[in-house]
Amino acid sequence: MTDLTCAANAPGPDMFPSGRFTFQEFLGLERWIDGDVVRVRLRHRPELMNYIDSFHGGVLMSVLDAAMAGAIRAQMPGCSMVTIDMATHFMGSTRGEINAVGRLLKRTRTLCFCAADIYDEAGELIASATGSFKYRPAAAGAVQPTRE
Repeated sequence: MTDLTCAANAPGPDMFPSGRFTFQEFLGLERWIDGDVVRVRLRHRPELMNYIDSFHGGVLMSVLDAAMAGAIRAQMPGCSMVTIDMATHFMGSTRGEINAVGRLLKRTRTLCFCAADIYDEAGELIASATGSFKYRPAAAGAVQPTRE
């Protein structure tokens, strides 16, 4: 299992060689590769909740997007990508920790098609998404993020 942690206080300078503080770090996402999927965990934080004290839908969509992008990076380390589209289905809500699983479904010459699901602490499915991403393979000699 390869760790791809993106928590605000977790990664060292080797994980983000540009020195930038990313949106995923701001959210406090923890990511790791587990076989052919990527898992993403997000713990409860009051500032990420909506007015009924459950995760805001935009936060859930960001977690799904991160899980799918992580699945691409797990298969093609160092590549860059942008989300072209994403279809999201909300089936529930939660206040506690959430866990997502992202999968790369198919890859063409320039596009990747992915899926991701979010589960609550009890293992209930609360959101699902599919997305397409335009990617560019890593340039020769590019700095690759690493994690010990």
